[in-house]
Amino acid sequence: ILSDPLSQLRSGRHPQDAVIDGYDAFLRDERTAALLAPEVIVRFGAMPVSKALLQYIQRHPNARMTVVDEGEGWRDPTLLAARMISAEPGALCRAAAERLHRRVPHRNGSGWMNCWRELQEMARSTMGEALEFQALFEGRTFMELRELLPSGSVLYVGNSMPIRDLDTFFAATGKDVRILGNRGANGIDGLISSALGASVSGAPTVLVLGDLAFHHDMNGLLAAKLHGLSLTIVLINNDGGGIFSFLPQAQLPERRFEQLFGTPAGLDYAHAAAMYGGVFTRIASWEQFRSALARSFAEGGLHIIEIPTERRSNVAMHRELQRRLAERLAAWHSARS
Repeated sequence: ILSDPLSQLRSGRHPQDAVIDGYDAFLRDERTAALLAPEVIVRFGAMPVSKALLQYIQRHPNARMTVVDEGEGWRDPTLLAARMISAEPGALCRAAAERLHRRVPHRNGSGWMNCWRELQEMARSTMGEALEFQALFEGRTFMELRELLPSGSVLYVGNSMPIRDLDTFFAATGKDVRILGNRGANGIDGLISSALGASVSGAPTVLVLGDLAFHHDMNGLLAAKLHGLSLTIVLINNDGGGIFSFLPQAQLPERRFEQLFGTPAGLDYAHAAAMYGGVFTRIASWEQFRSALARSFAEGGLHIIEIPTERRSNVAMHRELQRRLAERLAAWHSARS
């Protein structure tokens, strides 16, 4: 089960022995993606967040793919689905499991499953080496939150790099953490307002987003002031659009890249926190992050915790982890051959 970060399968007390969360890291490796050739794919719900997973599906067009979706219409932009089933996923799975239990022998220890598990552990251990980095690394935010969020909390995640880092660095946990996000044509819209809406449930709610997304919906903070809402905002501030530094346009001359893609604003968001009656903390270490997060849960109200990062070094740290994983995957393949 390749668990998209918004699937609600990565957290909770359900059995997780077949849940794979590290696929975004190891499916980037072409040799590994080729080895894991599926015969059948069943996709539940919308398209996955992971580009590596999407490319894996596209790489194996002969795998018969069924899409189970409660929505109407043919929601499959890949055009690879052989069949669409309009059904409530839980009910369909329970009915299918009952039939399979009677007809198909249990093969939990199969070579196929063990192969995925080995790759999962390799990816987890390699991504875990982000703890070695001295600089504030954006991906580590989700490793910290996985440990610090209390059971019963809500994690709302912005688009662009935050949800991709969530996909790569938030491993499955037995705690009940509901993970939400706004996906769509323009996922930057209304993130603060959406997270404040989720906070009305009364559960401890944390929103992680970048500085451009924060600026885009900054006036949504008024709801927290008017209605006394509690929300912890983890603001990853790399002064611009961090995802573009991973894309080919990063090779443009710096002035043109920054003008068109980086789009730094140079804003001090402490003033926004003060204007809306919030508590602002700019951290310089992960120890300070943990303290600020604990304080926000204890006090309630609006808390904004800024993690200042630098776009170029963030790209370098991501690529260093991928380089290490690629080396280990090459050794793993050599040992199998």
